[in-house]
Amino acid sequence: MNHTIRAKSSGEDPYLVEFTLDGNQLRVSCNCQAGIFGKLCKHKTELLEGDAKRLFDESDMGLLDEVCAIAERAPELIQLSKEIAEAEKIIKTEQAKVKKAKKNLEAALRTGIAIEES
Repeated sequence: MNHTIRAKSSGEDPYLVEFTLDGNQLRVSCNCQAGIFGKLCKHKTELLEGDAKRLFDESDMGLLDEVCAIAERAPELIQLSKEIAEAEKIIKTEQAKVKKAKKNLEAALRTGIAIEES
């Protein structure tokens, strides 16, 4: 199986995300700037997650459904996607802590910070 799905880009022309099933191996590539270097991109991940908002043309919906049905049978893909989601959740929590600490420092610098007597 070889399907090419057109994904929305920031420009007028779509990116081409190619899904190749060779035996029991699924390969995914994209011709965006990151994808041409074999890097992970949002076009690959969002389409694998079934995000129809990423489609350049709704006529590719049938292809997307077929690709998603195949992806659901890929335990490694599911596990790696979970790991990413968990790590992103941790990052979001830690970013909120940093933001709060910066606000506290900002307020302390504005109102004054006590200095120990020497």
